[in-house]
Amino acid sequence: MLLEQTGTPEYYAFVRYNVGDTQNQFFKVKAFQGSGIIYVEDRKIVFKDTLNQNPYTFILGESSIKWEDVNIVNGLLKWFSVSDNTKKYFFNIDSGMFIFNTNSSKPTTKSVFEKLIQYQTEM
Repeated sequence: MLLEQTGTPEYYAFVRYNVGDTQNQFFKVKAFQGSGIIYVEDRKIVFKDTLNQNPYTFILGESSIKWEDVNIVNGLLKWFSVSDNTKKYFFNIDSGMFIFNTNSSKPTTKSVFEKLIQYQTEM
C-alpha cells in the first residue's frame, strides 16, 4: 500500500525507524517506533511511515547520511541515520525472524545506506 501511494520512485526500501532521542532510550517495548518506506525522488529522500504519524522529507544536498552501526540498546541491530537541521531519523532493514537471511535480493541496512550515499554524491 505504501509503495502504491509513492508512485514510481527512483529507489525505495521498506524500513523500521526511530525518530531522534527515541533511538537511545533504554526502557522501551521494542527496538523501533514503527515501519514505513524510504525512497529517493527529485533529489529528496522521502520517508512515510505506515501510520502516517512521522512522514518527513530530507533534501539530499542539505542532509547528513551517517552509518550508526550496531546499537546495543536496540537489540544489536545495525542502523543508519538521515538528518538535517530539524530532524534526525534512524533506519534499519528488517532481516526477518532468523539471523541468516537467505534471500539475496532483499536489501540490507548497509546496502540501503550505501545507495543513499551514492545518490547524494552523484549530485
